Amino acid sequence: IWGSTFSFILSSFFFSPVLQRLWGTQDVSQDIQEMKDESARMSQEKQVTVLELFRVSSYRQPIIISIVLQLSQQLSGINAVFYYSTGIFKDAGVQEPIYATIGAGVVNTIFTVVSLFLVERAGRRTLHMIGLGGMAFCSTLMTVSLLLKDNYNGMSFVCIGAILVFVAFFEIGPGPIPWFIVAELFSQGPRPAAMAVAGCSNWTSNFLVGLLFPSAAHYLGAYVFIIFTGFLITFLAFTFFKVPETRGRTFEDITRAFEGQAHGADRSGKDGVMEMNSIEPAKETTTNV
Repeated sequence: IWGSTFSFILSSFFFSPVLQRLWGTQDVSQDIQEMKDESARMSQEKQVTVLELFRVSSYRQPIIISIVLQLSQQLSGINAVFYYSTGIFKDAGVQEPIYATIGAGVVNTIFTVVSLFLVERAGRRTLHMIGLGGMAFCSTLMTVSLLLKDNYNGMSFVCIGAILVFVAFFEIGPGPIPWFIVAELFSQGPRPAAMAVAGCSNWTSNFLVGLLFPSAAHYLGAYVFIIFTGFLITFLAFTFFKVPETRGRTFEDITRAFEGQAHGADRSGKDGVMEMNSIEPAKETTTNV
């Protein structure tokens, strides 16, 4: 049912104008052709189980990347800020912490919209690294402001600013990007299983952060955000060395790169080097729709 419905949508006369408005470009023929090719493969591709994602060498690295990206979202500390922001602002010396919490929610909403315009222009990998780096800086600044709040009166404002910018960087990178990349690393066959594993990783780490943060904050005090800074720097390094840029690349490009790496690792007995970022995006086609 979905295949025939999707084919009908692609053939509809209003689909091209919609994509032109969405992508901000007049030439969407390549995008529509890729969607048609993907739709044609949907009915032919074999479904992949969760176990096969870890057993088959060409799927193994993509699923590991997917899991780590989901961890980078939740272990960034964003939910610790949202769950306990009122208490954090109170500890920072803010007189009316509820208003600062509302401000964080407003910033979150605004930059969610901003990220929609950036993701197709700047690229997924680039935005994720910018987000992680910015959050690491803000997390360090939060720690410093909480430590110095009793010595300097302005530190409460520094803490508020750091948290608001922290939220903004999250919505630029670690908020939306992991889900984009997971969906683009896998074709229709393995994608449902991959999304299930990614979702499980995401919610499990979310639960652990919500459960353990109060105890960590009690024992570590202002130093609690150093934990998240460490995670953020680690995930930034992982993204730089291991995560490919998926914007503008077809599933064939991505699959070929991972399969080539897997074969190279099998021959050498060592992990291959990810060369995905050197692959040129798919060239423009002149297919008329």
